[in-house]
Amino acid sequence: MSYGIATRSSEKWHDRVAIMQHEHYLAALRFSHLHYWVGIPLILLTAIVGGSVFARPQQKRNASSRIAIEMLSVLAALQTFLSYNERVEKHRMAGARYGALGWQLALMLAQDSDCNGLDDIGKQLDALAQESPNIPKAVRKAMAGYRPRWQRASNQ
Repeated sequence: MSYGIATRSSEKWHDRVAIMQHEHYLAALRFSHLHYWVGIPLILLTAIVGGSVFARPQQKRNASSRIAIEMLSVLAALQTFLSYNERVEKHRMAGARYGALGWQLALMLAQDSDCNGLDDIGKQLDALAQESPNIPKAVRKAMAGYRPRWQRASNQ
């Protein structure tokens, strides 16, 4: 592989790795927010409904308390089924692994003019892409015009 082609390929991979790292961290942040948006109302409603049930254990439940109990059931099911915490960690780990791969590429670009380790990094990149969780459409849409910092700085 000639010097120019190998360098251009590895620079493109480096840019793509940086974008994937950013997408995974953004997805982790998104799922973290969703976790709190479901979890906090669940905790508050549980406290309110639980307090009212123990305050009046013998009385018949009115419609509003039955609706609140149903909402609790739905929120608890969503929290369990969607497993936002697990998704946050998967995306954080994928972002960290893409970051480490980006460092490897940057070191190779700085030290190895022939880019001899490009095949090995390519295999790592393929394996990481297969193991990583999918990026949500909302995150892809938000990242549509994103360019890594060094690209923005060099074009100004």
